Amino acid sequence: MSKVCELCGKGPIVVNSVTRRGKARAAGGVGRKVTGVSKTRQLPNLQRVMINKGGVGVRLRVCTKCMKNAYAA
Repeated sequence: MSKVCELCGKGPIVVNSVTRRGKARAAGGVGRKVTGVSKTRQLPNLQRVMINKGGVGVRLRVCTKCMKNAYAA
């Protein structure tokens, strides 16, 4: 099952997860140091929704932003 919105095509993105240690300068330390950078995936918030198309109910996997826009209009 793909993790892609069937209306707008929004899918997973790859982001960097930055790990830091130390005390911030503003708090009296010498500053935060980056100790590691690893890639993580962020998935869209997909929900299964029944949508009427031509009088027939169709079940789609839709992101919440599309749900919000569809019900607002």
